[in-house]
Amino acid sequence: MKLNFTQLESHLEKHLAPIYVISGDEPFLKREAIQLLRQAAKKNQFNERINFSPASAAQWENLYDHLYSTSLFNEKRLLQLDCREILPNKTAGEIFKTFCEKEINDIMLVIDIPKLNDTIIKSTWYKALEKKCVTVQIWPITREQLPQWIIQRAKKFKLAITRDAVNLLAESVDGNIAAAAGAIEKLLLLEQKTIDETCMQAVLTDENRYTVFDLVDAMLDLNPSRMLQILRVLNDNHTEPSIILWSIARELRLLASFATQFKNGDSYEIIFQKNRVFMKKQPLIRKFLSQYTAQDCWIYLSALTEIDRIIKGAMPGNIEQQLQLFCLRMMGPRVIPAKAGIHPE
Repeated sequence: MKLNFTQLESHLEKHLAPIYVISGDEPFLKREAIQLLRQAAKKNQFNERINFSPASAAQWENLYDHLYSTSLFNEKRLLQLDCREILPNKTAGEIFKTFCEKEINDIMLVIDIPKLNDTIIKSTWYKALEKKCVTVQIWPITREQLPQWIIQRAKKFKLAITRDAVNLLAESVDGNIAAAAGAIEKLLLLEQKTIDETCMQAVLTDENRYTVFDLVDAMLDLNPSRMLQILRVLNDNHTEPSIILWSIARELRLLASFATQFKNGDSYEIIFQKNRVFMKKQPLIRKFLSQYTAQDCWIYLSALTEIDRIIKGAMPGNIEQQLQLFCLRMMGPRVIPAKAGIHPE
């Protein structure tokens, strides 16, 4: 069975499958989907939660122990497998096959993978799970879909927002739904029956509460001191490091693409029109690309993967400190992070 994100909540009200595969590259919605599954598991007495994130393909041999070890208090267990970096291999596939041949009552699997593709669908490990799993496909929210998503999100919290206010928020967050969700949470504190454009503007210009959107703008503006200031505020407000990382990485991928298109002869006007870049952001992108090439962007993306491994617990390190160092390296006198791989243009 395959579901999309909007179908998951109603599905869980009626049924709880033994295995869920969460696929996609949109971190905010994936986190929400996994949270819904955790809540449903808790409601069904899966009181012990285990996280397994293999750091290498060899570690898939440990999957057997996680699946078959008994709980200390004989409780039902929720096992979360983070496979975003290391997909299951042949060993994992054989373990899954044996596991799915028996009746599954005391353990629930939630498997986090990248976007579902033909390679994954045809793999032995996915085929082993397919008969007993529900695959939840998380699709990104496009710029065109974002206003409606904001309206639906607000309704969930019984919040009425005027169309002008919705459009203002959609333009401000520039496709970043995590930032949009954060703004809606702040709007709840206003205790207003209806949120108009004035209320929305007040929330978006609150200087004491930055968003990852502001951090990306500071990066485009080549402003290291502002980047560090915003980063400190985000950390103080307990913004998820994965969201910060995702926002920077997403922007760098776009910038690499824009730089390549420009090098291949497209004008900035054509690039911005083709990619629907908001008017207020265009000068910032021009400024950034006057100093950095596509190759530079890919080098910094490679550097972000090391911070991602720290976030996932695959290697030791201070996440906040590493993010600050990344900003200093990037905005410094063209200091390229050590050990960075280069992505071909």
